[in-house]
Amino acid sequence: MLKPGTSAPDLRLPDQHGRIVSLAGFHGSKNVVLFFYPKAGTRVCTLEACAFRDVFADLVARDAVVIGVSGDARPALEAFASRWSLPFALLSDPDGKARKAFEVDRLWGLIPGRVTYVVDKGGVVRAAHGSLFEAEGHVQRALQALEGQGTR
Repeated sequence: MLKPGTSAPDLRLPDQHGRIVSLAGFHGSKNVVLFFYPKAGTRVCTLEACAFRDVFADLVARDAVVIGVSGDARPALEAFASRWSLPFALLSDPDGKARKAFEVDRLWGLIPGRVTYVVDKGGVVRAAHGSLFEAEGHVQRALQALEGQGTR
């Protein structure tokens, strides 16, 4: 994982609607909660995405946008977002370039990792949390990080 204090790499990926989202586009205006998850529709990934949905208003109140990233194709992301009423962008990273740039490893070399980053308005990683099987902890860590210094 990237360490807090590290400049976040930019990413430019299509969201579930086909729009290109760039992390650099939020510099100077929004904090970013960026969560990498293995696969849309799986049990823990659904729990995590729905947990972010359930606190979405709290994250927005902390001047943050929420972005999920997986290797799923756009149609799968669109169906996932629609089924669970997810109010945030889900980005498609089929070749794993963003995952690699953000140093999100695979478990046993097979399962894509689950890592959440909080990136401040200056583009600096303020918090990083990795846990493959813990869904709600990612959300709580993001909320805590946004309450800390450097994310305003």
